[in-house]
Amino acid sequence: MKKLILLGDSIRMGYQPEVQKLLKGLFEIYGPEENCRWSGYTLNSLRFWMPEWPDADVIHINTGLWDMGDDYGFGRPFTQLPDYKENLELIIRVLREHYPGAKIILATTTPTLDRDQQVIRDYNEVLIGVAREQGAFIDDLYSLFAGKEQDYICPDKLHLTEEGFRLAAEQVVRSVSEVFQLSFRKNVRFFRLP
Repeated sequence: MKKLILLGDSIRMGYQPEVQKLLKGLFEIYGPEENCRWSGYTLNSLRFWMPEWPDADVIHINTGLWDMGDDYGFGRPFTQLPDYKENLELIIRVLREHYPGAKIILATTTPTLDRDQQVIRDYNEVLIGVAREQGAFIDDLYSLFAGKEQDYICPDKLHLTEEGFRLAAEQVVRSVSEVFQLSFRKNVRFFRLP
């Protein structure tokens, strides 16, 4: 059976149970029991998490909300864009060294009702650039919810509703499935899913 690793923050934790249901019998699914928080935390924690997981066929990464938050009121995102870019590059490098045959998917950060949407788009553009440079795949979760925030964002203005998590899970499953179809086509290195 193929193996999928899901990395990410509380958004990932929200859709992971549904992904497990949808891929039951097709994939064994692994991921940290804890919240992966920001990209730097994810990068640092890989050395503790990876020994617990078997070899992977696909790794789906969703990190960004913590990076672009201004939780301390500094008037700037927690992780600056150049550092976010470097963290993503290093995450991919570490994962490729540990799982050389795995397909890597970077998910764009979902919109919120409490953050500047342009900041989210800026971070997503950096993520997309890293994916293209590194030959990773792109799962565009942002576009799935952009313009529909009132329908799919919780009253906390950050997390998805139950229906939002279900839609995100379906999108993750589509992206994982698409990676396997595209991996047999020559010269296909990245894609975006609407």
